[in-house]
Amino acid sequence: MIHRKIARQIIPHHHEDGKQHHAHALTVPALFTYFQIFVFLIAGLYFVKLRAPQVLGVATFSAQQIIDLTNAKRVQNGLGPLTYNGQLAAAAAAKAQDMFSVNYWAHNSPLGRTPWSFITGAGYRYIYAGENLARDFNDAGSVVDAWMNSPSHRENILDANFKEIGVAVASGKLTGVDGILVVQMFGTPVAAVPVAPTLAQAPSPIPSPTPQTAGKQVALQTTPIPSPSPAPLAVINPGDNVNLEQGAAPAASATVLASRQFSISKIVTLAIVGFIFFLFAIEVLFVVRRDNLHLRPGVLAHLGMLGFVLLVIWYAVQGAII
Repeated sequence: MIHRKIARQIIPHHHEDGKQHHAHALTVPALFTYFQIFVFLIAGLYFVKLRAPQVLGVATFSAQQIIDLTNAKRVQNGLGPLTYNGQLAAAAAAKAQDMFSVNYWAHNSPLGRTPWSFITGAGYRYIYAGENLARDFNDAGSVVDAWMNSPSHRENILDANFKEIGVAVASGKLTGVDGILVVQMFGTPVAAVPVAPTLAQAPSPIPSPTPQTAGKQVALQTTPIPSPSPAPLAVINPGDNVNLEQGAAPAASATVLASRQFSISKIVTLAIVGFIFFLFAIEVLFVVRRDNLHLRPGVLAHLGMLGFVLLVIWYAVQGAII
């Protein structure tokens, strides 16, 4: 008797009156209850985030973790690890600060500043340079995995020409949304490439550096420029923790509330929508397998809509890379 009552909660059935009844868990009152639970949980999480965020738990990932994971990918692919460079880290920090200050999400700023201007501005003279960007990820592993799954970013990470690396990780408001920003700078300094003696000749114009593929694969080659470098920025070490204030560089690590990204709120939403999707799927399965039951109108449409909603929830709040 108990098993029958439980089964009727999730399985369509015939009642004593001979009519087909749908699963009790898919009635209008039940669906309204799910909606109330959802609103209550999301509102509660928002309140806790404002009043006592430590209750949700925190996760911290740092520039050093990004560097370690990047080097692990290079070693797995038969390449040598990159050496940490403080000037590249300062360039990455300056780029992150500029993105927050000017409010843009791109390799080139609306004011025309390129990644290379931040690198040279940090006093780094290079033969090769590159940049990877990421935002709104919840941990370092997800960032590096996303880059490795993108051909252009993977090419930067596994570029044998690159010898050094600098990374900045910072939190702030970007394009109107609070989130985490990761800037990864690659480089090969001029001193790392031996210069062969050549006969004296008339100087030729030096072409300006141009990315091989704008915005994606941003490795570039330039001729060493002996002109004086701009005054270098403050060097950022992997363990530094500098607040993002006026004139200061972004921190090399960031603390992420558990209610961000792949978060408690996302898990709650996926769980409730997924549960309703599961109930509709069970109904379709049982109706197809039993001749004495018929499929009610709109069930397949509801199933398809819920499946689409699940995909939107899953991908809409994933981190982004460029």
